[in-house]
Amino acid sequence: MSAIKLIGIYGGAFDPIHNAHIEIAKKCIEEINLNKLILIPTGRSAFKKSLAVSKHRLAMLNLAFNSPEYEISRIEIDKSENTKNPSYSFDTLKYFFNRDKNIYFFIIGTDALANFHQWFNWKEILSLCHILLINRSDDDIFSQNWHPVIKELIEANWTNQIDNLKNNRAGMIYSVPMPRINIASHSIKDNIQNKKSLQSLVPLQIENYIKENSLY
Repeated sequence: MSAIKLIGIYGGAFDPIHNAHIEIAKKCIEEINLNKLILIPTGRSAFKKSLAVSKHRLAMLNLAFNSPEYEISRIEIDKSENTKNPSYSFDTLKYFFNRDKNIYFFIIGTDALANFHQWFNWKEILSLCHILLINRSDDDIFSQNWHPVIKELIEANWTNQIDNLKNNRAGMIYSVPMPRINIASHSIKDNIQNKKSLQSLVPLQIENYIKENSLY
């Protein structure tokens, strides 16, 4: 019987991948001692965001995460292409949870958690994974102005002990301590459109890819 592995699940548009994404991924691996981190670009956005063609987002992810501890998954892209339906985190997490006995850690920011109650089958997500929460605000997690159901979710499932995450397969929320990195995809696109530098926003190979393929 193979040993249970600790695996991060990091989903998002990654449109484009930028330095904040990269630092978050590194910090989550380091903090939890993850065996692997799987990056999953959105197929079709459930919130109807317009996204760059999937082949470009996949190519940029492969450029940015080209070491063995990372895996790039097409699961949501392939499903959306085949069904024409939006990508739902619940479906993705359910697939991985049922695939094996590993422990999965779903990485999301506080900005995403603020709208978590609007997600498909959101009440079931914590039955499939732990949440690694990245604070995108200047305020402490518990002092932020949460929707009442999200506040209740945090209080009911919070832990600050990594051993609790490793000894239970799902159901807990843990805040990964790291400095706030104020980079957003929309600001990168603004810089591109205004012919401004992308230095400190994306790695050089991503900047070159964007230029070579006339993205954004």
